[in-house]
Amino acid sequence: MKYKINKLAKILGVTTNTIRRYEKMGYIVPERDESDYRWYNESDVPKIANIRLLRKTGFTHQDIEMFLGNSRSEIKSISRKRLDEIDEEMRRLKYLRHWLKDNIQLLDTFDEMGDGFVTRENRTTLYVIYSDGEDLLCEEERLEPLHGFLYRVEEVQLITVYKQEDVENGVIRPHYALAIKEKDIERLEIPKEIIDSPYVEVYPCKTCVYGTISIPAVDIDNYDAQREAIMEFKERLTPYLEENSFVLDGDVAAYVVELLGSTIDYLICVPVRKKDEDV
Repeated sequence: MKYKINKLAKILGVTTNTIRRYEKMGYIVPERDESDYRWYNESDVPKIANIRLLRKTGFTHQDIEMFLGNSRSEIKSISRKRLDEIDEEMRRLKYLRHWLKDNIQLLDTFDEMGDGFVTRENRTTLYVIYSDGEDLLCEEERLEPLHGFLYRVEEVQLITVYKQEDVENGVIRPHYALAIKEKDIERLEIPKEIIDSPYVEVYPCKTCVYGTISIPAVDIDNYDAQREAIMEFKERLTPYLEENSFVLDGDVAAYVVELLGSTIDYLICVPVRKKDEDV
């Protein structure tokens, strides 16, 4: 049976332009009558259906063109290569799903805490600082692990570190950084050369007091507004520390919970120890 282009397009649920494009690519070759009308064969239906399935599987038109006229062994080789790519994509999506799930849990934790505090052990974190206050840090040696965290690791957190010495002296000087959990290094197959960089710092596992800070998104570059929010947090935190006989015992870390909404939300991690403990 022969089909005109409109009927073939209707059967396959594509446009006539798609049929013409497939013809131009050499996937199908129509016959032409005396009036130069295109006529397609029954075999063109499964051919185009197969091409649509290959496209759904992620093959490019360049890949599909390599199928044409090739041996079965060559087609198997091309197909295995695509299978490997899908496996890698599934691995990547698994990690991204884990990251997204952690983010949702972080949002839930933020909402549950409100203005309260909770004491618990934090997890050891590795981080790369990319700013000191308002100054961006662009040394080549620093950029290598920074870009490694940003582009080669799926599960990365945005954090701000406040050095203990600054906090104790009443100085609000943020150090923005990218961070990963130490426990994820092996699972994420993070290259050793990234982790071993001298610019990768360690935020150790300690007893920490967790609280929250939220500022309007319009104040993202307003240091005065941020300083005011931090001072308000400190006022809320001080009674809790005194009631539990805690003192500051390390750098303070602010984990970014939400950065793109109407507010900028942070989960604050304050490492502490009992007053009577040896330093």
